[in-house]
Amino acid sequence: MSKVLVVGEILIDLVQEDDSFKFAIGGAPFNVAYNLSSLGDEVTFIGQVGDDFFGNYILEKISKKKNLNLEVEKLKDRNTTIALNVTDGKNRKYSFIRKNTADYMFNYEKIRNLDLKQFDLIHIGSLFLSNIESRKILKDFILRARENNVPISFDVNFRSDIFEGGDNPISLYKEFIHSVDFIKFSDEEISLFFNDIKDERDVFETIKPKCLVITKGSKGAIALTQKETTTQNSFRVKVKDTVGAGDSFYSGFLHSYLNLDKNENNFIHSCLEFASACGSLTCKQSGAINGYKSGEEVLNFLKKQTLSLKDLMSIKINK
Repeated sequence: MSKVLVVGEILIDLVQEDDSFKFAIGGAPFNVAYNLSSLGDEVTFIGQVGDDFFGNYILEKISKKKNLNLEVEKLKDRNTTIALNVTDGKNRKYSFIRKNTADYMFNYEKIRNLDLKQFDLIHIGSLFLSNIESRKILKDFILRARENNVPISFDVNFRSDIFEGGDNPISLYKEFIHSVDFIKFSDEEISLFFNDIKDERDVFETIKPKCLVITKGSKGAIALTQKETTTQNSFRVKVKDTVGAGDSFYSGFLHSYLNLDKNENNFIHSCLEFASACGSLTCKQSGAINGYKSGEEVLNFLKKQTLSLKDLMSIKINK
């Protein structure tokens, strides 16, 4: 299995259910870190929480997670960031409680002193792009990763409401999306960032990553590399909630990309198929990190979904 470093936000999701809210551990990069560790990769996660009820709750719940090395600081003068997930009856929307919060207050010395050569991949979140000091740290961090030949993954996870009035969020994001190897957009984000480009292949040629992944909700996903464009349909499941489904999907894709044989036929399709299974399992459960406990669980789900008609007829006859 692979060694992955994840740097980014860890927070509390407050999710609306009818007229009340439930809370759960979240933050897009932390969700990826947690899910990768469940799939068997060895993951180091760097982030911050506040010295408050939610910060203590998070640390207590995740402290014994297998394969997850936590470098999470508890900041005495900060609160834990809260993401409000509300519904208008049809769609879910996020807003953030981030006044005097911890998610973007990275310890520069801790990041600078890391031995990056030990990692097969570095995955970074996006919320700390809203802070000028954190952006400086991130630029230096990416430069060091480049010098050590460690590939970088970035989840756009665009949130315009976290920026100050004078900032241009899309311009700030674009400074970073051209300097990473793996990048994930939703189809809505593609339309927002590249509204003058109609073809996804042209988007790939504009960014020029090693791999571009675009999630399309119930319509599936697409992955583009220099050699090919590959699509994958979603699996039909009974949806409990969709919180963290995109993060789970991307975790499955990165895990597969890092660990499968890249010389096999249909390598990218296998990555997308496994990723789709991860996302679907998360939709069946409540919360962003409760979809599966192991890669074997994902494979068992996948086998059930991909049985051929001949296999199904054989099972029926044998019964």
